[in-house]
Amino acid sequence: MSFFDLINPFSYVTPFHADGDATEESVVVAADAVEAEAIVIEQIEESNADEEETETEEEEEEEEEEEEAEDKAPLIKEGCGETLACKSLKHHYDECAARVENGSSESCAEEFLHFMECVDHCAASKIFAQLK
Repeated sequence: MSFFDLINPFSYVTPFHADGDATEESVVVAADAVEAEAIVIEQIEESNADEEETETEEEEEEEEEEEEAEDKAPLIKEGCGETLACKSLKHHYDECAARVENGSSESCAEEFLHFMECVDHCAASKIFAQLK
């Protein structure tokens, strides 16, 4: 009898003779098949339980790792905004923003985009150097 015979759901059906009686041998085989099937089911349930435990442990570890990670990009960008290369562009943006607050109808989008381009250019290499 092979392993697949043990887990086959139809393997415990007892064959009948032409006169309608089950043979003793078929009853024993059917009992063994039922016991073997029960054992296989228990093993599968145990392995599923073990897998669930390891999955929950892995999820907890991932959550801990995620909590520990800190995004340093905002700090790096803030530092780059204060560099000599970007400081003049920030000054132009601040002047434009002051004019808009005083009632000017102009848009400071161009100044802002130039300033952010400078910050991004400065910060890109520093941010990627921080990646693991």
